[in-house]
Amino acid sequence: MPAVWTTIEAEKEELNWLLTSGVLGRSNHLARMLAFICEKHFEGQDDQVKEYTIAVEALGRRTDFDPQTDTIVRVTAHSLRKRLQEIYQNGGASRPVHILIPAGHYVPSFLHKEADLPANGRDTAATVSADSGGIDAEVRALPVPQPVGRIRWGIVAAAFVAVLVLAIGFLLLSHRNARKTAEGLATASPAPLPIPQNTIRALLGKPRKAYVDRSGNTWAAGKFCSGGDNITVPDQRILGTEDPYLYLSGIRGIAHCEFPVKPGMYEIHFHFAETSDLQAATRIAAISINAGADINFDVVDNAGGDGIATSFVVSGIHPENDGAIHLDYTSEVSLLNAIEILPSPSEALLPIRITASPTAIIDSSNQLWLSDRYFSGGRPGRLPHLAKELRQGIYSSDRIGQFRYAIPVLPNKKYRLTLFFSEPWFGQYNGSTGGVGSRVFDVSCNGALLMKNFDIMAEGGSNPVVKTFDNIEANPRGRIELSFLPVVNYPLLNAIEVVPEPTD
Repeated sequence: MPAVWTTIEAEKEELNWLLTSGVLGRSNHLARMLAFICEKHFEGQDDQVKEYTIAVEALGRRTDFDPQTDTIVRVTAHSLRKRLQEIYQNGGASRPVHILIPAGHYVPSFLHKEADLPANGRDTAATVSADSGGIDAEVRALPVPQPVGRIRWGIVAAAFVAVLVLAIGFLLLSHRNARKTAEGLATASPAPLPIPQNTIRALLGKPRKAYVDRSGNTWAAGKFCSGGDNITVPDQRILGTEDPYLYLSGIRGIAHCEFPVKPGMYEIHFHFAETSDLQAATRIAAISINAGADINFDVVDNAGGDGIATSFVVSGIHPENDGAIHLDYTSEVSLLNAIEILPSPSEALLPIRITASPTAIIDSSNQLWLSDRYFSGGRPGRLPHLAKELRQGIYSSDRIGQFRYAIPVLPNKKYRLTLFFSEPWFGQYNGSTGGVGSRVFDVSCNGALLMKNFDIMAEGGSNPVVKTFDNIEANPRGRIELSFLPVVNYPLLNAIEVVPEPTD
């Protein structure tokens, strides 16, 4: 009996080390799940270690949890299994007990290192099954003490009883502490979901306040997500956006989000801006929608650097049977800052219309042109006084310099691209100073030359010039990347429109 108690004692000490040493990283979900499954094992309730009980009792899911639509337990188990393996292959290799989670199971296994057993333990050790899921781990109990002479039996018996009492007391205390640890890690059930909507613009992370962006859209600071870590970023400049507030908080770790929407089809935009200084290889994020396959996304690779706003888009998304779109997000470093869920009539991309203006513009056809975004380089143009009076609508502002746009679209689909130009400095807008040849530049799209030696004055004089290009194919990363390169003077652009290529 003392040998078995000693074995459990060592296992509990290892669990306590994992939960308190910080080796599990930032994710609270990993600690909650590990504490729960080990506690159940110590209590002899391995049959209670199931996906549903882990989700509801350890990870704070609602009692109507459905593993068919919510992958949080599988995602967490995968991450926990991987993290434990990394711990015991590196700094924790010399630990006397290793806690493992066999693939395909949630019940833990405990491996006791033979090097820590007495030399004669090999002959008297017992192998104990540590996984009711059918995968055994070799757990060796300490040998039972050898018999002693009668003259010393009273002393030995008294010592044995004393040791037994101390062992029981220690185990009761350990059990109480482990229970407190598990209870402390458990989370309360999430608050009821908001009323279903057609359009959701959600700010992630805490604390956040509702925000009206430069295009007039309201972003809600709703409680859509559970798990993961809420991170606030120090106030800083975020390139490629007129709305840096969107990117100053977010979530990371392992999080699950539920967005209640009305029946229908939706397009989802995910917004990121990398603000850490860690190596790029560590900044991979994984997103699963409605328990689908993981979408892997490298924030820095897509943005082109740190502190630059970027996003990607998916379409054709329907709510699950519970009326919500479910999202699982996993990343140790990169923050998911905000999410847009927009109703869509089809799986085709919704039209994208961007003006170089710092605010949105409604044109004469009642179409909305969003404030400037997806850009890097260049600067807002400063228009001559006369040009300000004459130029209206989408031609009222421009981006000037050497710059590029990386517009998020659906990968490998074809689009109609339209670029809008108007010359504010040369010709009649500036007292007829300058003329043809005063501004010449090249435009490339996804690495291929789209326009060479383009001259606004040569094509339209002082009138706007509209250039349309059909069958523009998005790259595999879901981008239409436009580069504006100077030949004579700086390039200039007023607006961009991207719509799916007509199929008629």
